[in-house]
Amino acid sequence: MLNIALLQFSPGFGRVQENLKLVLEMLNHVRNGSLVVLPEMWQCGFDYENLQKHAEMTEDVIEEICKISKERHLTVVGTYPMKEDRGIYNSAVLVNRGNVLGKRAKIKLFPLYEEQRYFLSGSENPIFEVEGLKVGVLVCFELRFPYLSWSLREAHILLVPSMWGASRREHLITLSRARAIENQSFLALCNAWGKVGNENYAGASGIYSPWGEALAFSEKGTCIMQVEIDPKEVEEIRKLLPIEH
Repeated sequence: MLNIALLQFSPGFGRVQENLKLVLEMLNHVRNGSLVVLPEMWQCGFDYENLQKHAEMTEDVIEEICKISKERHLTVVGTYPMKEDRGIYNSAVLVNRGNVLGKRAKIKLFPLYEEQRYFLSGSENPIFEVEGLKVGVLVCFELRFPYLSWSLREAHILLVPSMWGASRREHLITLSRARAIENQSFLALCNAWGKVGNENYAGASGIYSPWGEALAFSEKGTCIMQVEIDPKEVEEIRKLLPIEH
């Protein structure tokens, strides 16, 4: 069995230390040994004016996440502005029990937020091994692209850090369930909620079963959602209802 936790909250726009403090406090209320999903760009939001400064702080932020991850035996996934040689990426980082297990840069940048002006696009869509569990990551807007999720077909669970706008709330809920059903995998999506900068975010974070059932869901508000899942269900459902490429 595995405990999945989502930390839904409204990140302070550009307020890195404030956001980090809140996340560390929330992580202290998550069950030991959990797999935790944070919102996309949770440390600062899409504060483009100060993006370079925020990217320079990312290493220190991840170091703090590593510390609590080690103390509480957690795996923590969120996205961060990551400065590399060529520029800045919106990158998902997987921290497992105190160590950075892997990174995965956002491939599909969101045109309505003009991400392409400030971030470089990633190209790789790997499956990560987390303590015997196969884990795939999609970042927010990428939920709209079935081929990206299908390339993660072997994963037991899809993790989706998001900053999804409130005006597209119904799309978020429908697509979350659809990706779980078509991949016959668990899906855990953690979204921001409320106003962050100039955008209102939808909340509507949820954990879905391989049948598309909502195991946990929150419309809005700062909250921790936790569900215990059995990854064996994935193989059982795939045997029961085979889906060929």
